[in-house]
Amino acid sequence: MRHPITMRLFPKLVLVMLSLAIAPPPAFADKDLQRIRQSAEVEQSAEAQYQLGMRYLQGKGVNKDERSAVMWLERAAEQNYAPAQYKLGELYRIGKGVDASATSAIEYLTSAAEQGHASAQYKLGMMYLSGRTLDKDPAVAREWLELAAEHGHKDASQALAELDKAEAAIASATLAAETNQDAAPQTAGPQDGEARAAEAGDAEAQFQLGERYRSGDGVSRDLKEAARWYTKAAEQGHADAQYQLGEFYAKGRGVKKSKKTAQKWYKSAAAQGHVKAKYRLRGCGFC
Repeated sequence: MRHPITMRLFPKLVLVMLSLAIAPPPAFADKDLQRIRQSAEVEQSAEAQYQLGMRYLQGKGVNKDERSAVMWLERAAEQNYAPAQYKLGELYRIGKGVDASATSAIEYLTSAAEQGHASAQYKLGMMYLSGRTLDKDPAVAREWLELAAEHGHKDASQALAELDKAEAAIASATLAAETNQDAAPQTAGPQDGEARAAEAGDAEAQFQLGERYRSGDGVSRDLKEAARWYTKAAEQGHADAQYQLGEFYAKGRGVKKSKKTAQKWYKSAAAQGHVKAKYRLRGCGFC
């Protein structure tokens, strides 16, 4: 015969055992977390540091802690880990876990973008396009958006399509205005000096004229004419012009597509320290 005390305690014991069985395991029992922490702390793995930072940011397996998240993301970013740089750029942009800082946001986003991080490239492109955080520069915006689109970023492709429509509308309006102009002699425009300097052989003026024809800034967009001016500047050693020529030959824009010629100009620009040209040389599979 069972003891009466045992009989009274038995149901309670069953309830305790059941509660232990269905309770979620404590954080220290997360073997995956232990592995990540070991790799982050001991092996100094940038990927593991990034993963640990994201866990603290999301509260996954650990108590949510934005300061710890930023600390681990910074450790990964210091090792040039692009996903961590991108995430830090976003945190500094919106002021989450850190004081908002446009300078830090741009620095981190640019570092990630230069390594080929598509989302960072898209974000930078949109920042240059809007002109809210950076000085508005549609030409630079297009460069970053094109890089992101080549990596399959759908929003970047959509933004490029909208940018093309906007530039086509501007070019059409400019052409209509020129057509309707009075035949009377016109006073010298603000671009006349630049055109004269370009014709005289000034490499920077030639590059800037190429930029105008590429983007349709104050002139009808003309990629062949842009390529012609880029070539004149590039042959004089202008790194930005060399990079743009690489882009033109890589994609067949205004010139006949040529991987060999694209590589030639990328190498020339990269030799002068042009970051985007160096990136192109590292991953030019699309050329």
